[in-house]
Amino acid sequence: MFDRSDARPWVTATLAPLASDPRLGLEVAATLPVRGVQVSAAQPGTRPRDLDRSGRRDLVAAARRRELGIAGVDAWFPTDDLLTAATMDDAVERLLAAVELAADLGRVGLSTRFPGTGADDPIRAVLAAAARLGVPVIDHAVPPRGRPARPRASAAATGLIVPGAIESSAPDATGGCSLDGLAVGIDPPAWLVAGLDLLDGAARGVEAVRLADLTVDGMRVPPGEADGRVDPAALVAVARTGGFEGLPLIDARRWTHPVEGVRATVGRLG
Repeated sequence: MFDRSDARPWVTATLAPLASDPRLGLEVAATLPVRGVQVSAAQPGTRPRDLDRSGRRDLVAAARRRELGIAGVDAWFPTDDLLTAATMDDAVERLLAAVELAADLGRVGLSTRFPGTGADDPIRAVLAAAARLGVPVIDHAVPPRGRPARPRASAAATGLIVPGAIESSAPDATGGCSLDGLAVGIDPPAWLVAGLDLLDGAARGVEAVRLADLTVDGMRVPPGEADGRVDPAALVAVARTGGFEGLPLIDARRWTHPVEGVRATVGRLG
């Protein structure tokens, strides 16, 4: 999908924060030093119900005209929806719709966050559908399922927790049982809030690396900011030692100035 001979930095960015209209967002992204964009299944204009097959082809073509690739699809939802009988079916339907969207956009990866434990059967149903369509499913649970997570030297969780934004867990916890076909992604703010060692988690092997930071006051900011705690270049380097081969994703959700933040993050990657 992405040409390694391309001179642009080996990085992508989230589309939704760049503009409320995804088409305008593509225009903005085309001015940034990124190779592609991650679309959101929740943004008007890129929601599964907003795009029929023709519309999905048009979105891919619109990105290509601007020399951008579609890197993946984000499908965030309250993790408890898969644990509650009243909401489980609807959550699975939304995830399956996002899987189909990811398939139609080029069999790109679907990023989501499953409950740390439980909900094995509905997750397996989503994974089975994704496997049939050739869509990788990347879970950003903290800690990852079936994998121990080391606490930071200062293990106390700090910052404000945005409801539904992270999966909180005890610092010395291990996620639930691993599931075949479920990839692991790492979202730094979630690890910081949980008091877990971000670099250790990246070194254990991940399929997706998001670049974002969290201040001690709980604000999501570009990595490398003076009041942040993440060195983006170090995070990517450590993830590479663990086998990560993909494009890091600059995750500008809830940044005050996302466009400037994307540029600053690229500059800090060296």
